[in-house]
Amino acid sequence: MPNFVENHLNIVKYAPLIFFVSILTFLLIGWLFGRYRTRTTEHVVVRDSLATAIFGLSALVLGFTFSNATDHYDKRVSLIRDQAYSLNQVYQSSNYLNPTDRVTVQNTLKQILELRMSKYENLKKMDDLDANNNVLAQSLTTLNEEINKAIGRAPVGTKDLADAILRPQLAHLLDVFQEGILNGKHHPPAIIDRFLLALLSIGALLSGYSMAIKKEEDWFLTVLYLGLMGLALYVIFSLEFPHQLQDPQVLNADFLKLQKVWQ
Repeated sequence: MPNFVENHLNIVKYAPLIFFVSILTFLLIGWLFGRYRTRTTEHVVVRDSLATAIFGLSALVLGFTFSNATDHYDKRVSLIRDQAYSLNQVYQSSNYLNPTDRVTVQNTLKQILELRMSKYENLKKMDDLDANNNVLAQSLTTLNEEINKAIGRAPVGTKDLADAILRPQLAHLLDVFQEGILNGKHHPPAIIDRFLLALLSIGALLSGYSMAIKKEEDWFLTVLYLGLMGLALYVIFSLEFPHQLQDPQVLNADFLKLQKVWQ
C-alpha cells in the first residue's frame, strides 16, 4: 500500500467511488472529443482492433484483481473461524486447571476476544493497526505464560490431560492468531490498483469516443454499464478491504456467537 493510503486508511471506503468517478469522467471526455472530431473532420475512423485489445487487457486485469480479492477474503474468513474455534477450545479445556487459574485464563481469553473484535475499528492510519496488533500480541503472550504456569499447578487428576490437550490447543491458538496478524496487512501491490484505474479510465475514454464517432449513443446501455462497473468495483474493494467496507457485525459473527456463549 502506498504511504498516502497507509496514513489515511479512512479513505479506503471511498476507493470504489473514486474509480467510478474516473470512469464516468473519461467516458464523457471521450464522448465530447468524439463529437468534436465529427464536427471538425469529414472522415474519422475508429480502429476496432486496437480498442478491443485495450478492452481485453482491462477485462484480464479486472478478473485478476477480483480473483485475488476473493482469495484474500476467503483466507481472512477462514482465519476468523479458526481463531474463534481455537479460543473456544482453550476456554473449554481450561476446566483442567485449578479454579483460580481457570478464572484467570478465561478472563484473559475474553480480553483477547474483545481486542480481536475491535482491532479494525476507527483506523485512520496503518500505525493504528500496528498498535492494536501489539496490544493483542501482548495479551497472547500473557495467556501463554498463564497457561504454562497453570498446567504445572493443575490438580493431579487432570494435570496429564491439561498437558496433553490444553498445551497443543494453546500452541494452535497462538499460531492462528499470529497468522491473522500478518495476514491483516497483506494486500496486493498498489501498482496493480493504479494499473486497473488507468486501464478502466482509458477503456471508458475509448467507449465514449467510439459512441460519438459511430453515432451509437445508447445511454440506457451506458448507464447499465456504469452501474455494473460501479458494483463490480465495490465488490472487489469490499472483498480486499472487508473491515473498511463491510458491516463489522457480519465479519465478527463467529466472535459474537462465542461472546454470547461465554457470558
